[in-house]
Amino acid sequence: MYKNNLTTSLLFVVYILAAISCSGNNKKTGKEDIQQEASLMEVTIGGMFCTGCEQTIQRNIGNLEGIKSVKSSFTVGNAIIEYYPGKVDTSKVKEAIIGSGYTVKKFITF
Repeated sequence: MYKNNLTTSLLFVVYILAAISCSGNNKKTGKEDIQQEASLMEVTIGGMFCTGCEQTIQRNIGNLEGIKSVKSSFTVGNAIIEYYPGKVDTSKVKEAIIGSGYTVKKFITF
């Protein structure tokens, strides 16, 4: 009987500790409260011939800091990039495209 109560008590304590540690910290810093609006840019890209090319562009640009989303199209030959202006250096976007083996024909920010 004593052994059962001890086991039950220990399991209860472990459960409570797990619940507390998994609940996380809900405090937000001031930086998280600031919502920055994303901007768009369109890049005309040369050398894309298939969906694999689209995926390469999307992955390499998407890995850059400050990029919210990337949608590229080999049939149109472009990429539409949603980004945060204060965090993205457009020269890094061009470098990511050129470094992937493609050419930048036209670069337009909205």
